[in-house]
Amino acid sequence: MLVEKLKDISEVAGWQFNYGADHWQNLQDLPDDTDLEFSERQKYLMLLWKDRDFILNDYSAITGCRFDGEMVLCVRSKIQDPDYNFKYEEYIKHLESETEKMFDAFSVCDDWTVKAWRETEVSNQYDTNIDGLKIKFTMTYEGQRSDI
Repeated sequence: MLVEKLKDISEVAGWQFNYGADHWQNLQDLPDDTDLEFSERQKYLMLLWKDRDFILNDYSAITGCRFDGEMVLCVRSKIQDPDYNFKYEEYIKHLESETEKMFDAFSVCDDWTVKAWRETEVSNQYDTNIDGLKIKFTMTYEGQRSDI
């Protein structure tokens, strides 16, 4: 259910979604669009991992789920970019406002609650050199039993 929610958010925002651990993300051959302006570049949301814990009531019935995990919202970059200040101004600063879209998408949904959200800047990740924000999160879902 979390994967499907992130796919939906990515589709609405125009991002490309991929799910897999770091070593799987590293295998992606992402198109080089580094000569385009930030607004025209493909953004990628990569869910690296998730843990799911069931929320139980006093009778051991499942009433929801808690998800802990990490994801990266990023764009392609060049390893020869001048310095980190350039990467921050050109990519990371803009991605901070993009993450607000994702946070808002979870916040306005009645069944989802964001419990923790921590963003860490990353640069020159993987073989394709991506810059962005690694997001460590905790969320709960307490929707329909059939969705859990």
